[in-house]
Amino acid sequence: MKMDQDHHVPLTDPALAILEKMRDGSQRELIFPNPEGGMFSENAMLAVLDRMGYGHVTVHGFRSTFATWAEECTDYPDGVREAALAHKYKSETTAAYQRGQRLEKRHALMRDWANYLLASNVVPMRTVG
Repeated sequence: MKMDQDHHVPLTDPALAILEKMRDGSQRELIFPNPEGGMFSENAMLAVLDRMGYGHVTVHGFRSTFATWAEECTDYPDGVREAALAHKYKSETTAAYQRGQRLEKRHALMRDWANYLLASNVVPMRTVG
């Protein structure tokens, strides 16, 4: 994480089911282990996108898509949407008083995001070529 701070992510039941299936019964610490051992680098997602033929796409674009949907299509407060993206309050005073993680509200937001993706005309990414 940026700024070396933990970021807890409330996952939906379908996301948890996918992760459990990926673990395949193993109790390893990492869901996506680096074949060479340890964690992937911060550029791993960019490398995957490039190999799939989407080198022009950025990981930040995925975050932007979520942020735009949350702003345009939901009534969640700004603080909940920003916390889901691990953003900090711009005002130091507000940040000093708002120390919670908003996990229950973020869980509802993530559930609504998952439902939106499942019910919409989102085009799945496939390898180009």
